[in-house]
Amino acid sequence: MTASYPLAPKTVQWQVDARGIASVTLNRPERSNAMNALMLGELATLLRALDADTTVRMVALRGAGRHFCAGADVAADAAPDGAVDGSAATATVATPTITQLCDQLDRLSKPVIAVVHGACVGGGVAIAACCDIVLAATDAFFAITEVRLGFAAAPLMPFFVRALGSRSARRYVLTAERMTAAEGLRLGFVHRVEPRDALDEALAALADEIQLGAPGAIAASKALIARVEGLPIDAQTLDRLEAEFESSHHNEEAREGVAAFRERRRPGWYRAP
Repeated sequence: MTASYPLAPKTVQWQVDARGIASVTLNRPERSNAMNALMLGELATLLRALDADTTVRMVALRGAGRHFCAGADVAADAAPDGAVDGSAATATVATPTITQLCDQLDRLSKPVIAVVHGACVGGGVAIAACCDIVLAATDAFFAITEVRLGFAAAPLMPFFVRALGSRSARRYVLTAERMTAAEGLRLGFVHRVEPRDALDEALAALADEIQLGAPGAIAASKALIARVEGLPIDAQTLDRLEAEFESSHHNEEAREGVAAFRERRRPGWYRAP
């Protein structure tokens, strides 16, 4: 493990269990987990540490209290570009914008599951859009509300459009109406919907599926998905990817994975519950 974790964060709770599943909880329930400067800095620092920690296999992102995340804390004088004022961050905690935090989350090498209940609004929708999997409670709803505050969510728009598609993004960005969990599932923004009291069981099942994948292969696959999006499917692209594929067949994970398959056993990287 080569990670430097933040000491006693005020706005984020976290723990890592024996299986390497990191539970991260946004912890400003009195503000519906709206993001101020301190939360942005503490969350960014924590994500860097989790990404560097080789014992961590995945991250589950939740919200404390009634809601997942109300986006930027506009009561703390949020700027249209996503920069948020509020509780002063300490000198050792850098303060990114919401956009920068989304980009960091999007590029995390570990799988990230957003476990959403209640409201997920504005920048909170962008946070969910940057997670690999969105697991939502039946009572969850999503709303991109920036136009009702008088500005366009310009730097977050790429995340909205990628996750919703341009056609659905036009509807939900322009109307700022609520998108239910069921509608999010239909559109592909949400991957699974469960009653709130069944979220933990559903998360455990998803975590077990992730445990079966090799950590290095999962990280490489995430990076590949980002790289190939929008690339032409031509001979040059396919030849380059084929060469990478052939090279990966000879690494330690591949040898263990093939051996486990042939021997009908769990691979060495799997951690039992």
